[in-house]
Amino acid sequence: MFKCLDLFCCAGGAAMGLHRAGFEVTGVDVNQQPRYPFEFILGDALAQDLSGYDFVWASPPCQAYCALNTMPNRREHEKLIPAVRALLKEWGGPWIIENVAGARRELIDPVMLCGSMFDLESNGYQVRRHRYFESNVKLNVPMGCNHGALTMGIYGAKVRDIAKEKRHYSKPKETRGKPYGVVLPQSWGFEAMGVDWMNIKEASECIPPAFSEFLGRQVISHLKA
Repeated sequence: MFKCLDLFCCAGGAAMGLHRAGFEVTGVDVNQQPRYPFEFILGDALAQDLSGYDFVWASPPCQAYCALNTMPNRREHEKLIPAVRALLKEWGGPWIIENVAGARRELIDPVMLCGSMFDLESNGYQVRRHRYFESNVKLNVPMGCNHGALTMGIYGAKVRDIAKEKRHYSKPKETRGKPYGVVLPQSWGFEAMGVDWMNIKEASECIPPAFSEFLGRQVISHLKA
């Protein structure tokens, strides 16, 4: 079995997909991850010895690239993609770097995956969650987005009806009242994402395992070639 190191692993959304693709997965994170489902190393992802692994997956923190970075009360976050890329290039094996749409300009020739490509949904609500992937392995994404009418968002430790939330917050603050019907059951988010071992905060930050399983199978084909 091929061995994969999962850097910045958080609660293991990517790890579960890589496991299903056929990898033996070990996760690394600077914070304890009590629900991470595989072998776990507590430590700095950028200080790990990569020798002995066949493949490295890296999901550096997205806060510096996400929409929250435009908020007036934002905190400063370091953009780690260049440092991660340098580490992986020096190592020399096959790798994937994953991040949010806001990191597209920092990623080199990334491919994009969307939840609609994998029919990720619950109770008629679709998870889109566009994510971008840079790799030194050629990745093939033959399908396109297939966006439906109802979309759920899992962020800020809530599952939300995106359309209702946008309509609510487009109203003047003094007249809009409480956001009735915006928040959906957490169980719908867990089901749609396929991450029922996580808590809702962890699910807010992860990628669906379907994404990493799809890409991981391509990497295994590359390793076997």
